[in-house]
Amino acid sequence: MASGYPMGSPHERNQWPHNPKQIPAGTQRLIDGYKLAAERSVDPFQLLHNMLDPWTVGFDRQLTLFKELEDVRIKSNYPPYNIKTLPDDKAEIELAIAGFKKDDVTITYKENVLTVEGNRGEDDGEYAYKGIAARNFTQKFAIADDVVVVGAKLTDGFLTISLERIVPEEKKAKKITIK
Repeated sequence: MASGYPMGSPHERNQWPHNPKQIPAGTQRLIDGYKLAAERSVDPFQLLHNMLDPWTVGFDRQLTLFKELEDVRIKSNYPPYNIKTLPDDKAEIELAIAGFKKDDVTITYKENVLTVEGNRGEDDGEYAYKGIAARNFTQKFAIADDVVVVGAKLTDGFLTISLERIVPEEKKAKKITIK
């Protein structure tokens, strides 16, 4: 009962009664809902791979990339950011990093992963109250093959990273003649 459920966690299968007469009124629907959710919980990347597999070729690297980024994305919500789409196949990533200077931030791009790291070092000040988040961070973004990082600027506490989609001639649509 420590878990807050009427008869323990539904994941602790031994604690849930198997005899319907032992189940208090009104909780059978709750139990059935938990059982259904447990049966349906799947790895979303495996599901995506299964969906794409019959009609795509050569996307294994991209699916692996998304799976590797999953941990970072789930655990990281700092600093807050926006991804803006702009006309002419351009985009911007804006990160709210108030208090960070240019020298405190490192941006690297390697193998389709854009990594932004902020490190302010140790703060020696004494505070009566500290409500401003000034912690170090790492934020990663998956970047498509045909997107290039154009530049970055830090203005008024916002780091803006400019991106542009460059479609090479060999990737543009072409007509195939039938022989």
